[in-house]
Amino acid sequence: MLIFSDDFARMQNYESYTKTQNEQKQMKYKLLSMVESVFGDSYARLKPETRNAIDMICFLATDKGFVYAKDTYFAEKHDISARTVRRVMKTLEEAGKIVKAHRSSSKHNGRGAAVYFFVNHPYFAHWTTYFGFDVQADVQAENAEIPCESKDKEAKKVSTYSLPNNYIKDHFIYKTIPFIKGVPKLINQTFKDVFKDSLRDLYLRVRMASQKVCQSVSMTLSKKDIHSIAYESIHVLFTYIKMRSMSFEEQCKLVYRIALNKFNELVQTADKEEYGVVTPRKIVRKEMLPDWFQAQQAKEETTESQESGVVATEEEEMIKMKAILAHYA
Repeated sequence: MLIFSDDFARMQNYESYTKTQNEQKQMKYKLLSMVESVFGDSYARLKPETRNAIDMICFLATDKGFVYAKDTYFAEKHDISARTVRRVMKTLEEAGKIVKAHRSSSKHNGRGAAVYFFVNHPYFAHWTTYFGFDVQADVQAENAEIPCESKDKEAKKVSTYSLPNNYIKDHFIYKTIPFIKGVPKLINQTFKDVFKDSLRDLYLRVRMASQKVCQSVSMTLSKKDIHSIAYESIHVLFTYIKMRSMSFEEQCKLVYRIALNKFNELVQTADKEEYGVVTPRKIVRKEMLPDWFQAQQAKEETTESQESGVVATEEEEMIKMKAILAHYA
């Protein structure tokens, strides 16, 4: 998951959850207790410098629910190795307590520094909706205690060779066929070989465009319309990148603008169909006129044509006379 510069600027400018020093302290203790529960008894055996680094990480995450300082920053502050910091964050990530993303690098098109989102923070639901994290926002429930059985009762052993053949076949197909999770099937089949794992971020940009349009007009678009416009937008992007080279960040911005324009056109068309557009019609009178009125109109038309003929004849004579006078002049 890549976080681009525009999104990261919005993250930094987002309103802080903690308003007072007391609220900040309580939130830090909440996140710190979560870390202690993950490590269990081994937390007390960690070096004091490592525990101080964890304390600082939890403190920096109190305001907005994420930490974006580099591993080397915590390592230099507390005189430990960056590898130790990464090992701590990896343990929390594997336990489902944090979600890791990366900022886009300004020097190249790859990944930059890591950003860690804390699942236990109240703002995590907001970041999940904004970035489309494919994780559960709630904390996993602890496993219930399993009662111990008596020693004389042995558990029934089931051979792994008794698995049905269709399960093995389906599992083999699942492993061999690549599939980008969170992307509609048709878009997967068409563009997964072109964009690979980046296809999920492109589709996320289309979803963000649909959410912006829906919020502006207070309406809901159907899943069919969203998938159709997503397919069209990504297809336009695919046609465009064949003509010129683009960075991945530029591709995301372009597909967002394309989708935004298409969603706006769809909403405007829906409004016209709902309220209708009335065009003025020309009124044609088809009633019959009386005979005496039709005769009078015909007589007036004949008189006008005769008068125009007389005027035309007089004008022709004047032209002829002028030509004769000019010949004798």
